[in-house]
Amino acid sequence: MDVFTAIRSRRDIERFAEQIPPRDLVERLIDAAIWAPNHRLTEPWRFVVLAGAGREAMGDAIAASLAAEGKPEGAQRSARSKLLRAPVTVVVAQVATPEDATRDLEDYAACVMAVQNILLAAHAEGLIAHFSTGAMVEYEGAKSYIGLAPHDRIVGYVNLGYPRPEDPPKEGQRSAPVVRWDWT
Repeated sequence: MDVFTAIRSRRDIERFAEQIPPRDLVERLIDAAIWAPNHRLTEPWRFVVLAGAGREAMGDAIAASLAAEGKPEGAQRSARSKLLRAPVTVVVAQVATPEDATRDLEDYAACVMAVQNILLAAHAEGLIAHFSTGAMVEYEGAKSYIGLAPHDRIVGYVNLGYPRPEDPPKEGQRSAPVVRWDWT
């Protein structure tokens, strides 16, 4: 599959078959991730791969943290269920540099580009993927579970798996880009 086809045909899909992708395939996806553009080659990304009981253990850690913060049972249940939606979840984190705001932003962008590499490589390998951010990236229980320092951040969760046979591929469409051309 050429890169333009991969870009145009890849979709975020949240309904996964139960089959777990092989570990060596997930390793190839992470290897693709680290080839993302990275100013000054700081390599700020960290990856935590959760499968099987690992998803449940992180879900329990998040739920316990939310309970300690006084969050309702529904929030705890929701956090757990998000980690169980796919057979494999890759948590993408950034080693932050709060003392250098420019570098921190560049490193965050590099981590997001690493995520895009994972998404495209997964698609090329016949997997489906869903990139998840939102409240889950802020949970202290998640950061603690994966061993991040207080100033580090979770960039997002990449849920990976195989498509369910009964689900047709999603169609996608984009509006025309907003571009200003100063090309003389």
